[in-house]
Amino acid sequence: MKTTHLLLLTPLALLAACGSLLETTDSSGRHYATIKGTVARANGTPVSGARIGVSCVGTSNEPFGLETETNASGAFETDLYGPSFFAPLSGPSYLCRVLTPVNGIPQAEKSVTVTVSPDFKTRPTTTVSLVVP
Repeated sequence: MKTTHLLLLTPLALLAACGSLLETTDSSGRHYATIKGTVARANGTPVSGARIGVSCVGTSNEPFGLETETNASGAFETDLYGPSFFAPLSGPSYLCRVLTPVNGIPQAEKSVTVTVSPDFKTRPTTTVSLVVP
């Protein structure tokens, strides 16, 4: 009688066994980060539906950017993908301006240094709090 042995791996064991086969660094030259934060009024009330603009620069003065929106709790989170032709500053990082609203005169804005990584699985997170009148 022939006996068949099955090797069953847990998801964690399977990931560990295949981990060396997974490439996490983007060879395109892009850099990655996460920007998250909150928008609230001066009295602490969260602002839902606020349009958030993020404009960043690296070694050139050409900006790139993105937009996102706050949820019902006034929170936002977005991934930043620095295009390969926008080389980051040393660190590596980008200088970014986070503001609301996107159109018109900003009611709140902050300039932040956003640390980035060429590894899309380890996105450094920058947190920003904006207070509007």
